[in-house]
Amino acid sequence: MTERRFNLPLILLAAAAFAIGFFGLSAESIVLAVGVLIASIKLREKYLIKIPVAICIIAIIASGAFLAFLIWQEVKGVGATDYWLMRLIFGKMR
Repeated sequence: MTERRFNLPLILLAAAAFAIGFFGLSAESIVLAVGVLIASIKLREKYLIKIPVAICIIAIIASGAFLAFLIWQEVKGVGATDYWLMRLIFGKMR
């Protein structure tokens, strides 16, 4: 019987996804977290994946909430961010 170990690169990438989302880059955080989730699921037979999956889910929820907040601000007309995704969706700032 083989012993499964933690995959440190996946844990670090999941933490990076959370950190990127924490600093306001929501779309990038979600993309990285989904990529880490896919890689974790593919490697689930060889490695323990609970830690990276949990961190990625938290990063996706937090980044999604922040992205929803940014969109809500733009719809209300009080958006004050120069985030590239908001400029792509809503155009030039007023």
